[in-house]
Amino acid sequence: MDPFADFALPGLIHDLNNVFQTLMDAADSLSSDPRWAAVSAAIFRSIERGKEITMSMQAIEQPSAPFEAVLYNARTLVEDSMIARRGPEIHFVAHVEPALVLRNAWAWERVLINLFCNAVEAMPQGGTISVDASRNNGRIQIVVADEGSGIAPELLAVIFDPHVSTKALGGLGLHIVHSIVTQEAGEVRAANRNGRGAEFTITLPAEPALSRSVNA
Repeated sequence: MDPFADFALPGLIHDLNNVFQTLMDAADSLSSDPRWAAVSAAIFRSIERGKEITMSMQAIEQPSAPFEAVLYNARTLVEDSMIARRGPEIHFVAHVEPALVLRNAWAWERVLINLFCNAVEAMPQGGTISVDASRNNGRIQIVVADEGSGIAPELLAVIFDPHVSTKALGGLGLHIVHSIVTQEAGEVRAANRNGRGAEFTITLPAEPALSRSVNA
C-alpha cells in the first residue's frame, strides 16, 4: 500500500489553492487599471470555477442542478476565456425546456465546456453556438451545434477516441465528453450539419434522478 496515497488528493488541492491565491493577487492588481478590469473579472470567475472543481474532487456525491444553471456556468467560462485572450466574438443561442435537472452538475459543465471549446476552435472568425435541451420520447436530448467548418469525414468514426485531433496538441476534450456521457448511461453522436458546422447530440434516460422538477 502506498503510504502517501491518503495524502495525494489533499496535497494536490492544497497546491492548487496556492496557485489560485497567486492568480487572485495578479487579478487584484489588474483590477485597478480600467483597461484590464474585464480581464481581471474573468480571471476571478475562472478562479471560482477552479475552486468548485477542487471541491467536487472531494465530494462523495456531486450536486444536481437545473440545466439552465449548468449551461450558464459553462457559457460564462467560455466567454471569459474569449475576453482574456481577446478571441473572436461568440454568440450563444439556447432553447431549454423548463424544469430539466441533471445530477452530477459539475460533470455536465465539463461536457458543455469541452463541446463549446471545440466549437470556438472551429470558428476562428467567430460565430454562434446553439444549445437545445428537451425531453423527447422518454429521453433527455441535448444538442450543441456550431457554425464552423464541420468534422472531416475520416474523423467522424473515431472523433471520440483519445488524442484524435487536427491540432498538434489536443484530442482529449471529446474523449472526456464521451466518457462522462457514458458514465451517466447516455449516448453522444457527432455529425455535420446540413448547412455549415458540426452538431453533437446527447441522449439520456429520462429517469427521476436525471430529470425532475426543481420543486419536486
